[in-house]
Amino acid sequence: MFDATSKHRKRDKIFRKRKEVSNQKLSIGIIFGVCLTLITIVLQCVAFSTPHWKEITSNTHSLYVDGVDALIRTEILHYFNSVHRYSRLSYGLFQRCEYRSSNSSLYNNQVDSSDLDTYKSLKKCTKNFLPRYKDDHFNECHSLSYYQFCTKASEKSFNINDHYLHATFDISHSPINGDAKVSCDCHYPLYLLICQIIGILAIIFLCVTCLLFSLFSCFTNLHYRLKIKYFGMLSSLLAIIFLMINLILVFEHFEYESIAYLVAIEKHYKSNQIYKLSDDAKTALHRFLSSINIRMGYSAIIAWIAFVLSIIDGLLLLATCEIKHDYSENEIHSSLISPETDLHHNPLQFTSVSNNSQSSPPPMHVINNHEENSLLTSSLYENNHQPLRTLKEDEV
Repeated sequence: MFDATSKHRKRDKIFRKRKEVSNQKLSIGIIFGVCLTLITIVLQCVAFSTPHWKEITSNTHSLYVDGVDALIRTEILHYFNSVHRYSRLSYGLFQRCEYRSSNSSLYNNQVDSSDLDTYKSLKKCTKNFLPRYKDDHFNECHSLSYYQFCTKASEKSFNINDHYLHATFDISHSPINGDAKVSCDCHYPLYLLICQIIGILAIIFLCVTCLLFSLFSCFTNLHYRLKIKYFGMLSSLLAIIFLMINLILVFEHFEYESIAYLVAIEKHYKSNQIYKLSDDAKTALHRFLSSINIRMGYSAIIAWIAFVLSIIDGLLLLATCEIKHDYSENEIHSSLISPETDLHHNPLQFTSVSNNSQSSPPPMHVINNHEENSLLTSSLYENNHQPLRTLKEDEV
């Protein structure tokens, strides 16, 4: 009796110790998961707001575009010398930054040689706007002045009767043409608007994942834990998908900002079926791309790190928040009841065997529960209360 009781107590102690170890591992895993998710959120916010997804520099001071039409060659050279020759550009999801060297001041004859030290490292960050107009308004809107206004002014509204003429001819007053209703405005590129929305959604789902991670240990009910795990897995999966889409969109448009001005020329001549100029524009575009270097900036590297960490977060959520269908303590205690208690509540009952050889003796039953006890009682009642057979004289 004593050995059986001590054995059951030992099992109960082992069960409690395992439960404590499991809870401790769960707490450590949740703390690590929450910290990792917070790091992912911070990294994604840094990558989301910094203008260094792409770094563009020129690898030459002269662009050769021989063998193309003079009209195309003039446009390409003018764009390269004004925008890329003496500048280092960086682009993000919201801003662009331009770092102009001192040689640009010499080239444009804007400052004296005594003031070159002030302009050696001139940085200017503006909104990542580009011109947007229909091809029908190409002749009115397509100009380097309009392009530079959008990339440097951080304004959406471009008044063609004021800004373009003032920038081109340096006049203080310009005639207002009331009949000209031309839309030459500045906007974010479409892919950037999609990246901004997707990036915000990714950060939201990362925050939801972090919240669900921290709430998992607060609930002991298996039903609630199962719900938290499923919603956490769903939010983590959506965050991973949105981060991946963001990276794919950015790297699919890796050359977009640098060649947008030149692609508009090629599309315009192609839509007007001037294929000679369209082919020349395409040739000049390839030569322009060979004269610049486009590389991944530190914002994109941080975004890749955040993407990898988000995958680790999802796997950690799946491994840490494990639902174990263990027995409850009441069930454990009921299964570990001592034999003395079982014998006290359900005593063994035996049936008497009659000496009558013709009546088959009922089998001996061991009663362990109330149902079997009732069945045995009814069977005994039927055997004991059978009508006695009257013996005839012949049998006597």
